[in-house]
Amino acid sequence: MSARVKAYVNLFAAMGVLQKYVELDEEAKKIAKEHNIVVRFKVKGGPDGQVIFKDGAVKVIPTDESISSDVVLYCPTADKFNDVVDGKGMPIPVKGLFKTLAFMGKPESPFNVLTGRMADIMRGKGTDTPELQKLSTLLAFYAMSAAIAQIGNEDEIGALAGKRIPDGDISLEIKDAAYATITKKDGKLTCRFEKTANPRAVMAFDSIQTAGDLINGKADAMSCISMGQLEMKGYIPMLDNLNKVLNLVPKYLS
Repeated sequence: MSARVKAYVNLFAAMGVLQKYVELDEEAKKIAKEHNIVVRFKVKGGPDGQVIFKDGAVKVIPTDESISSDVVLYCPTADKFNDVVDGKGMPIPVKGLFKTLAFMGKPESPFNVLTGRMADIMRGKGTDTPELQKLSTLLAFYAMSAAIAQIGNEDEIGALAGKRIPDGDISLEIKDAAYATITKKDGKLTCRFEKTANPRAVMAFDSIQTAGDLINGKADAMSCISMGQLEMKGYIPMLDNLNKVLNLVPKYLS
């Protein structure tokens, strides 16, 4: 496993799911509404992205220099950044030291509370109600979708499959519950957490239960397809190569 690729997945997929977490969880939304702040994570030789908290919403995007960052956090290596995400280290604040300490300097700081609770839910810790079990599956679905784009761009093997995906939109769906779109354009894959109007291919789970079982390794794709629980339709070369990237996701997202 490449530490560099894991850093991209950690920033834009694992941390990127904050966007949906604050939409779907009332307590998370309440915490997010209390802070308007832009935090930039800059990893040497790796990802450079901004986590934008504004009016109760969160976005995680590649750094846009036109958006001023209140806090800039530097990591000298991808391994150091991955340690930060795992709660085993701290980045180097190069801008906004006091805001850094207030927002993420302690375990009880807002950023750490949000990301820590989200990570626990995604891993199934404390999900002892149907509502939390549903939230766990939905967040895992969005993280998986975002990870596909990062691995298809940055991983050596994943990029071979990513390059073979024809241009256009692939819709990833949990029927009546969640939608994500993988777009191939200009040689790159991107992911957005919304439904696309004109997909060239579709991978659709029939229920949250099916999605959860497949994501957690309790079911396999071929069995789900044969039982009509997983539908794959449209331009097959897109789905074939998407699945090759998808097979790499568990290696990086755990």
